[in-house]
Amino acid sequence: MSNREVIEQTIKEIDELLAMRQGFTEAYRDWKEQAMERLKASLGDDIVTELDKQGPRQSPVNRQHRVHIYRQRLHAQQRYLQELLEKTS
Repeated sequence: MSNREVIEQTIKEIDELLAMRQGFTEAYRDWKEQAMERLKASLGDDIVTELDKQGPRQSPVNRQHRVHIYRQRLHAQQRYLQELLEKTS
């Protein structure tokens, strides 16, 4: 799979996660582990480290706040990946 395909697949997966209502937190945690490994293998440590820094970093105060933070991170990571995709065009 090319770097571009890996980025496009990850963006699609983020879209699917953001559309979820039930089971989001568990799905996010599972996805994050798998996606970061796949991206690291394809794009390298530096890009994955930068991707992981995207979005808010505060500690959640409750479950609802945790979901909100995870969703904000996903939006920020999606923007970052979209910018990478535009640079590879």
